[in-house]
Amino acid sequence: MVAGLAGVATAQTGEYPTKPIQFVICYAPGGGLDVVGRIVAERVTRNLGRQVVVENRPGAGGNIGTVYVAKAPADGYTLLETTNSHNINPLIYKNAGYDARKDFVAVAQLTEAPSVIVANPQGPFGSVQDLIAAARAAPGKIVYGSAGNGSPTNIAMEMFKSVASLDITHVPYKSAAQSHVDVMGGQSPLAMAALPAIMTHLQSGALRALAVTSEKRWPTVKDVPTIVEAGYPGFSHMTWIGVLAPTGTAASVVARLNKEIGTALSDTDVRERIARTGAEPTPRSAAEFESMLKAEFEATGKLIARIGLKVD
Repeated sequence: MVAGLAGVATAQTGEYPTKPIQFVICYAPGGGLDVVGRIVAERVTRNLGRQVVVENRPGAGGNIGTVYVAKAPADGYTLLETTNSHNINPLIYKNAGYDARKDFVAVAQLTEAPSVIVANPQGPFGSVQDLIAAARAAPGKIVYGSAGNGSPTNIAMEMFKSVASLDITHVPYKSAAQSHVDVMGGQSPLAMAALPAIMTHLQSGALRALAVTSEKRWPTVKDVPTIVEAGYPGFSHMTWIGVLAPTGTAASVVARLNKEIGTALSDTDVRERIARTGAEPTPRSAAEFESMLKAEFEATGKLIARIGLKVD
């Protein structure tokens, strides 16, 4: 038995990787998570000399793919690519099927990007100050759309509402894209949107950006002010994309994966392709990523408890 375990350890460390690596993306093809994952997987494949196979397992707000990886062998060959919803879902779903803090170890953060409060260019809101004034004049009357209850964009707007003491009504959508379409069509006055999902709409003028949720102005939309500039110092909410592995994965395997992903994210072509989506590559150590995940889980838990957010 001891010899068998030693063999597994050797396979996990000295010889890793000896076969293709599965990159499970917990959302559907075509979105920002998918685009970034495929860019990184392509470069890591080249660097490692082993195929990194991308597989989309969408559903239940990311829970289906996440549970699949949580139950996979902790050998470094089945990895999860996910976003903030990884921390959010166990806090709002009655049974997400996994424990964000116990079932996974951090491997590498890939990117981060702010969310953006967007409005119809022909609508009444020309700035975030306009929105604040209107919301205070008519509490509960203004509505905003997001990608759904518990989505990172929902959490970002609820954080803004909290710090600004605003009563704005949430309208959850089944897809982020439809919330953007309704703002462009005038059916909804506002949406909180992930920047990569609306870059083309901002560039075309179909949507007006009122404020970004990054603490400082974002490089790809430098003309858009921050919520900090509206008078709320320290406000920041970033949407991240990262790679996790099942708990029990050898530290040496995590270190190798972090190194290879970091090398990929440092490549000029990779960085330029990711930047075009509106996101920014963020090569960091696994320990730094883990520290961020822990802090976010605790902060998000307090916010969700305060607003009573739940999904059946």
